Amino acid sequence: MKRKILSFLILLSVIPFTLLSAGFSKQTVTVKNESGEILLSLYSADNITSSLKKAFDYTSKNADENNLLTIFIEKGSYEVRQTVHLTSYTTVDLGGARLINSNKKRGNIFKSPEDKPYPKYSSLAECVIKNGTLDGNYNKNQSCMLRLCHAENVLIENVTFLNNYYSHHAELAASKNVTFRNCTFSGQVSDLNISSSEAIQIDILDKAHFYGFTCYDNTMNDNITIENCTFKNVFRGVGTHNYFKNLYHTNITVTGCTFENITDCAISAVNFEKVVFKNNNYINCKYSVFSRTNGK
Repeated sequence: MKRKILSFLILLSVIPFTLLSAGFSKQTVTVKNESGEILLSLYSADNITSSLKKAFDYTSKNADENNLLTIFIEKGSYEVRQTVHLTSYTTVDLGGARLINSNKKRGNIFKSPEDKPYPKYSSLAECVIKNGTLDGNYNKNQSCMLRLCHAENVLIENVTFLNNYYSHHAELAASKNVTFRNCTFSGQVSDLNISSSEAIQIDILDKAHFYGFTCYDNTMNDNITIENCTFKNVFRGVGTHNYFKNLYHTNITVTGCTFENITDCAISAVNFEKVVFKNNNYINCKYSVFSRTNGK
């Protein structure tokens, strides 16, 4: 009996060493149901990419409107070395973690699904990202941290977007009912003679301007809300500089936001219809709101 107990204790001591020697340091990603029950636990070291991909693979197969799932990340600083695709009916709780864009080629931290053609708003639905930091780390791959396309009912809340290089912090096209709430956008290297560089780009769905997706059907953005967000030390705050003639982004609301040290305009409203811009604070901005229709 004593030998069995001794063998068991030795086994317990070996397991952590085995995990460490395999490159895993701690449980960093868990998938939970609405009751808080842990359905999947994943381990990683500084590179969290594999664990995130496995977690989203699980939610892609199991999450639906009757089974909302949460991917929870333990607090820490982690590299994301390949783009991770979001899934519907999934909340991503960053748990105070910082995810760093370490893609060596063009690539984002999070992106909508692109495994098949998704018309209209059918790629991503009922998705939440909250409570942490997405850091571009001035990665010279010139990619944003978050790209949404053909998405509907998406909330980004209490997320800090940092340190972008010649791109946007977040961009979206062909999306509906998307809200950025209590987010911060800061740190940007750019040149307006070369790149537009809105922190949040509300873009047009065109291959030349929004490459990398599988369905280009001229779907426009509708009901986009940016509320109680802070934009600081960036070239432009919210908006776009491109347009489709006679096609409009509709129901665009920017409210309760602070724009500080903006090189160009805080809001660039090109082919926007039904807009609400109110209770915003503009500090040291070259322009507050720039607006034009059909390029005029």
